[in-house]
Amino acid sequence: MVRAFCLLGLTGGFLAISPSFRDSVLDTIAQASIGLEEHSPYSYVGLGTAIFVSLLYYFSRGHAPR
Repeated sequence: MVRAFCLLGLTGGFLAISPSFRDSVLDTIAQASIGLEEHSPYSYVGLGTAIFVSLLYYFSRGHAPR
C-alpha cells in the first residue's frame, strides 16, 4: 500500500513540474476515453476485467512468502 502511494505521489509531482509531459498524458487519456466510448459496453467490461486481474496479481505477489 505504501509503495502504491509513493508511486502515485512521485508521478503526481513529476506531472506538476513538467508541462509537456502533462499535456502528453492528458492527450493520451482523452484518446483512450474516446476509444472506450466508441466500443462501449464491451470495452468497459474488458477494462474492468483487466483491472481486476492485475489487482489479483498485485495482491497475491505481496502476500507470497519470501
